[in-house]
Amino acid sequence: MTTYTRQAGPTRSARSARSTRSAGVFALAGLALLGLTACGGGGRTEPHTTDPVPLPSPTATKQKMGEKNLGYTWPLKVDHGIAECRKDNQAVFTAPDGTTYALNDRARNAGYRAIEPLRASGDDGDKVSLGSVLSKTLKLCRAAH
Repeated sequence: MTTYTRQAGPTRSARSARSTRSAGVFALAGLALLGLTACGGGGRTEPHTTDPVPLPSPTATKQKMGEKNLGYTWPLKVDHGIAECRKDNQAVFTAPDGTTYALNDRARNAGYRAIEPLRASGDDGDKVSLGSVLSKTLKLCRAAH
């Protein structure tokens, strides 16, 4: 006859130590996220548009967009332009003067100009994040497929 014995699980102090480590990891992750959001990228508290007009769902690789669509998160000094997804997921923005700028690394690596001179500063003095324009532009890449 075989006798089975139950192995004891971790002691209460071992479980408590693991719980404390897990809480520490989550706390550090939360602080890192807070740090990333606090380091610039903030919008403006008084954009020209306070009631944005939503963009239609993308159906092509180009789309007009502007501050009227993105309001507080509009990151550029010009109030509108054309976002476009070009080959190999190159996200670009063409300003009203016809100059085309890179929104992502793929476009920069393809030789498009850096968009830095066109970026607006938020109320905190840091550059406003390109995230809103870039995410909308990358949706154009998906619409092309």
